[in-house]
Amino acid sequence: MLAPLFLLWPMSVAITYVVAQDIANTPYDRGLRSALAVLSEQIEWPNGGVGQPILPLNPLTKVALRTHDSEGVFWKAQVVLYTGDGQVDGPVIGGDAALPTPKLNYEDIRPGRVDYMDQTINGFDVRLAYQWAYNQRFPTDDLVLLVVAEGREPRVELANAIIKGVIIPQFLVLPVAVLLIWFGLSRGVAPINALQRRLRARRPDDLSAIEEHSTPAEITPLVTAMNDLLSRLSGNIEAQRRFVADAAHQLKTPLSGLRLQAELALKSAPDAETRENLHKIVAGTARATRLINQLLLMATAENPDRVQLVPLDLNKLARHVTEEWVDQALARGIDLGFEDTQEPAMIRGQSLLLSEALNNLIDNALRYAPYSGHVTVSVKLSDTEVKLCVEDNGPGISADERTRIFDRFYRVLGTQAHGSGLGLAIVKEVAQKHHANVMVDAVHPSSMPPGTRFTLTFRRVR
Repeated sequence: MLAPLFLLWPMSVAITYVVAQDIANTPYDRGLRSALAVLSEQIEWPNGGVGQPILPLNPLTKVALRTHDSEGVFWKAQVVLYTGDGQVDGPVIGGDAALPTPKLNYEDIRPGRVDYMDQTINGFDVRLAYQWAYNQRFPTDDLVLLVVAEGREPRVELANAIIKGVIIPQFLVLPVAVLLIWFGLSRGVAPINALQRRLRARRPDDLSAIEEHSTPAEITPLVTAMNDLLSRLSGNIEAQRRFVADAAHQLKTPLSGLRLQAELALKSAPDAETRENLHKIVAGTARATRLINQLLLMATAENPDRVQLVPLDLNKLARHVTEEWVDQALARGIDLGFEDTQEPAMIRGQSLLLSEALNNLIDNALRYAPYSGHVTVSVKLSDTEVKLCVEDNGPGISADERTRIFDRFYRVLGTQAHGSGLGLAIVKEVAQKHHANVMVDAVHPSSMPPGTRFTLTFRRVR
């Protein structure tokens, strides 16, 4: 969170160095400009500007320009002549001839303008300022190039002093500022982090409103808008569940009456064709009733207010449900077995939902197991988990289909077994409400048929 501040520190130092150099150059450049003005005033143009200009300096001017050999301003005055290659050249009429002449084209000459440049002379860094002077009283083509130079050491010392005066306080202030910013951000972000943790800890089906009194005032409008969205979403979901439940209830009564009438008519059917048609009606109404019951159970499982988890023994529940399917298994020529544990397999669950999930798994196994096949229901224990397994020796489920069989109304292509496509969707929904994991794999992956095993893994309670 504070890393950008430390990344900006080198940039701040670089900017401070540039600003310090500029501040240090300003007064010294002003002094060079003043020296050029003094030299320009001392130029004489004899014979009305016809003769070569001269630069006689009085002793006071020399002292003002140069205090002693190692300090002060060095200068040079040179008459400007244009050479054929576009360079500036001409005789030196005063000062230090060793000072370099700026290499500029003749067309770049601007009389009266002061320009600056940095150069190295005999290993020493100097600052040059130059200006072209001309005869203001008797304008001619003659120009005088005035060059003044000064060592950069005083400028560097001044810049270093400025940098020390800025950087050293930053070394003292920056850690304190970082601590204050970190403390302020931590205190300011803490309520938001707490709100984030509360939202992440919620169940997927928890659409209750977020408490607004414990949120910062800055994000209260956002929390209010989220609560309004949750309220509308909860209303829509509840209306959908209510519609499914009401429709299922309304359909159960006429379907029961239709099945009853078909069974009564079956007893007095005059011929075989009529009896066959009535048998189909009875079977169809039975499947429709089963679908309606599953829709009701799905609506119940999706409503968190109706799912109350209590401690129960999964051994007893699985044995009781398995015993209810023995007659149907025998009628289909299938060996239905049950394997329990030697001690109670305690979990937190809702018996109605768990019974319906196991019913769907056993029904699914009986439908796909071959004649004279076998289906086994087992409960297995570990220190922290309880596993409920239902396996058969049927054709198995391909790896590509295993991720889709839990979708509502999805059925594996090519299957001949009847069903609504809701059984495994209910199993998944019940597993989620019990915070359990559901997994499907092959019993014998390397054999044919491979068989299918469904495993529900619950958290064990003591």
